[in-house]
Amino acid sequence: MRSLIILIIFVTDISHVVLAQATCIPENQWFEPKTGELYSFENYRDRIPSQGIVLLGEHHENTAHHRWQLDVLHAMYNKQPNMAIGLEMFPQYLQNVLDQWVAKTIDKATFIQRSQWDQIWAYDFDEYLPLFQFARDKNIPLIAINIQKSLLTMAREIGWKDIPENHRQGITDPAKPSKNYLRQLAVSFRRHFDPSVKVDKHAFFRFVEQQQLWDRAMAQGLAINKSKYPLLVGIVGSWHVINGFGVPHQLRDLGQRDITSFVPWDRHLDCGSISDQFADAIFPVDQ
Repeated sequence: MRSLIILIIFVTDISHVVLAQATCIPENQWFEPKTGELYSFENYRDRIPSQGIVLLGEHHENTAHHRWQLDVLHAMYNKQPNMAIGLEMFPQYLQNVLDQWVAKTIDKATFIQRSQWDQIWAYDFDEYLPLFQFARDKNIPLIAINIQKSLLTMAREIGWKDIPENHRQGITDPAKPSKNYLRQLAVSFRRHFDPSVKVDKHAFFRFVEQQQLWDRAMAQGLAINKSKYPLLVGIVGSWHVINGFGVPHQLRDLGQRDITSFVPWDRHLDCGSISDQFADAIFPVDQ
């Protein structure tokens, strides 16, 4: 199957662009970049997978993206109730808190406090609550698929290869990034600096390591749990999904092949950036 935080998508071959800037994606239509086909939300239900790993992208602060994710989760649950949901926002050591939430042994306030939501993620909890409540109501396992940010700090300060094995939180060496991913990351990295500032190549290398480490952690969190469920859904930032560079690339390196990527669209994106590898399907979503 075919298969954030970055605000620019780098297109290397304009011949692969399948939508013109002027047209973009019609409202309430699923668009498949590889085929060029459009589908209504209802008509696309039959094409939504009932098995494998499905990545649902998001811009974390976009309310409409979370509503779209919930609609897709409902559609997938109706086809395959034996599913689980992997969450970018939780490091793996908080798994017991997710289990308590799904088991209904803690309330909202306790969940926020024990998950260290405001310290670790800090986006509006109520934006994510309907998704968490859906899993709780349907008894769908929630899985923490990320790492502690202290590991990212170590990677920035000393580099991945010099981090002792016992400090790697179980993460294996990430697969090497493609040249196109490096170009995409370079654009993102450069945006952090004034154009007149000379960019430190060493700093960029560490930035790439951090991004790959984040991608690898989530891919491992999904891959390790895939054998337990016919359908495993990953809720992750869109920039870890787009063009297959991030999490999909690491999943393939881990031997996973049954991967589907869905990305919600909004006004921050450029229609001219859509290549046939952008995602398996895109749905136009805005605030």
